[in-house]
Amino acid sequence: MFPQPDYHRFVDTIWRREPDRVPIAELGIDPPIKEKFLGKPVGDVATDVEFWWRAGYDYMYLRPAYEFPHTMPAATNTGRPRYGEKEEHDASSISMTGPGVISRLEDLDAYPWPDPANDDYYKPLREAARLLPEGMGLVSGVGGIFTRTWMLMGFEQFCFALAEQPELVAKIFQRVGSIQCEVLRRVVKEERLVAIWCGDDLAYSDSTMVSPRVYRKYLFPFMEELSAIAHGAGLPLIFHSDGKLWDVIPDLIAVGVNALHPIEPKAMDINEVKARYGDKLALIGNIDTNLLTLGTPDQVREQVRQRIRDLAPGGGYAVGANPGISYYVRPENYDAMRQAVFDFGEYPIRL
Repeated sequence: MFPQPDYHRFVDTIWRREPDRVPIAELGIDPPIKEKFLGKPVGDVATDVEFWWRAGYDYMYLRPAYEFPHTMPAATNTGRPRYGEKEEHDASSISMTGPGVISRLEDLDAYPWPDPANDDYYKPLREAARLLPEGMGLVSGVGGIFTRTWMLMGFEQFCFALAEQPELVAKIFQRVGSIQCEVLRRVVKEERLVAIWCGDDLAYSDSTMVSPRVYRKYLFPFMEELSAIAHGAGLPLIFHSDGKLWDVIPDLIAVGVNALHPIEPKAMDINEVKARYGDKLALIGNIDTNLLTLGTPDQVREQVRQRIRDLAPGGGYAVGANPGISYYVRPENYDAMRQAVFDFGEYPIRL
């Protein structure tokens, strides 16, 4: 049996305070995992709410129902509503070398940019807020600005354009960043919202995807604006990026990020991240997806126990998978991870 939900548990963790127990936290959970857990399809907001509650989370993560056309793959686990859609996981990647839909300035006006004023985007958030059980909160956010920009161009073309078409790169960043900021201004007005969680993959496991100078010039000014919007509403800001982020963690702190997710195990040692930045950043995740997929429940329990022992004292750590709960994770290992948090995570930590 899981503890009664209490969103303060999650929020206190993000603000690096000790709650009553360590929370479990995910940015994305693939629909097949939810359906296996519940034993029925997750085809609407009500069933999705039921999953987050029964699985023992203190919140539900749900993004507004929009995307930039021709960018994201059909199957993602980032929390954007897609109830009733068929999941095509074997075709869920974006080509890094193929062309995008914008290659010149003339393409900007022809592209079907999403309209932040479209009220339909926010209706799932309102429905979720009405349905959440007592004690649970709503966590929302917007997708990546860097990610959408390069996907609109194609990554290879984007890299060439940094040198050859800087005006085009700047204008796409401006369009995408402005839309994401305006969407978030509307999101923070929704009921039962307790935190903002934004994702934008910036790194591979051995380096950032582009020079940190590119992020400082084009991306981080918009992230600072997203942070100001969240903090202006009294909400902490969580940032997701896979990969090796050492070169930009100080920048993320400077723009106002309060928590970092998922601390990819093969890219960064989470104990070192805690030692260097634990007084400024809460940490979420770091349970190895390979272990959740190929390991045993006992191995999963032991890794969770170690993470809680090393990272939870003093607050500022929530258990979760890296980067989320993918459809190929073994259900028994997912259950073992959750149960281990319930078993080992009570404060004060005595492990």
